[in-house]
Amino acid sequence: MSVVTVEKLVFGGAGLARTAGGVVFVSEALGGETVRIEPTGKTGGVPTARAVEILTPSPYRRTPPCPFAGVCGGCAWQHFAYPGQVKAKVAILQECMERIGRIGEFPPIEVFSASEFGWRQRVQFKINARGETGFFAKRTTTVVPIDRCTLLVDPLNVLLAKLPSRLRSLPSPIDALMAFAGDNAAVASFPFVDSLTAGSVVITAGNRTFRVAGNAFFQSNRPLLEPLGRWARPFVRGDRFIDLYGGSGFFACMLADLFAEGLLIESAAGHVAAARENFELNAIRNVTAVEGKAEDLARLAGGKPVSCLIVDPPRPGLTPQVLKAVAGLKPATILYVSCNPSTQARDVGFLVGKAGYAVTRAAMFDLYPNSYHMESVVILGKK
Repeated sequence: MSVVTVEKLVFGGAGLARTAGGVVFVSEALGGETVRIEPTGKTGGVPTARAVEILTPSPYRRTPPCPFAGVCGGCAWQHFAYPGQVKAKVAILQECMERIGRIGEFPPIEVFSASEFGWRQRVQFKINARGETGFFAKRTTTVVPIDRCTLLVDPLNVLLAKLPSRLRSLPSPIDALMAFAGDNAAVASFPFVDSLTAGSVVITAGNRTFRVAGNAFFQSNRPLLEPLGRWARPFVRGDRFIDLYGGSGFFACMLADLFAEGLLIESAAGHVAAARENFELNAIRNVTAVEGKAEDLARLAGGKPVSCLIVDPPRPGLTPQVLKAVAGLKPATILYVSCNPSTQARDVGFLVGKAGYAVTRAAMFDLYPNSYHMESVVILGKK
């Protein structure tokens, strides 16, 4: 086993260290620490290792506050004091934009964070053959039974406590249960658990109301929901917007009143139906939701000018075909929301270098405390 000094943390949560043989990614380590490592293999051709002894700890290293840390696979950064987590995520986002996006002049990154505990309103519980409920252990499909998760909002912990004894009432055994906590301690789940959960719940964000099903994809951080939805309001407005990968209409609902009309494009029929319901709940009459692929953006846009294009793609980011369609559409403003700063930086680099845009605003929303995940939001305008 060799000794290395970790230079910094990279997206994915590992520490980057340099050795005589080149770069190595080290898990269980923090930036600035000197650690003794044990090789674990390779990722993308880069050697990986695990820190087995911390020789010089980071000032941000702490004893994990969760008793299941190190066993449960749900949190990778419980050993990392929260101010250090936020600082590291900002640095990772900045580096991605500079190194991957090759953006020389990137604006200051605004930071939005809240409590590191009690924030998660969406969860998927894992259930084993004995009816024990919890989450998978690290890098396995073995269920770690837990009685309480520090990240969950209280109604989900109440559900967690009651669920094991209620599983017998389900018509057939299940190995997972998805749940979402709404207003007034109500919880929706899929599958539905009689007299314990509902099929859907209502949640408010500022002056907007959303109906969310138990198995719906919806933002998981309750305290940062409204700030995320409202952040772009001072910087986007105009005649027409398009919400690409629009989901159930969160951003469309939060920004619709700034535009004369809007179009939401979503490939999943269930999400399109949910978006239409959310428009109805909020008396939004100027936005239309259609089912369609992002690659069909040019056709669905109908040749009309676009004041603002909202994109919130999955982790792989925008495909080359979609990037080409975005460049051809020439929206005055682009609001790019992402949970993967690496692919976001790649796409933003294309839009800046090849499509005539400049980054005007940027923010990091720490929607996922105690993990390396983040939500980054960038506004681009035509040069």
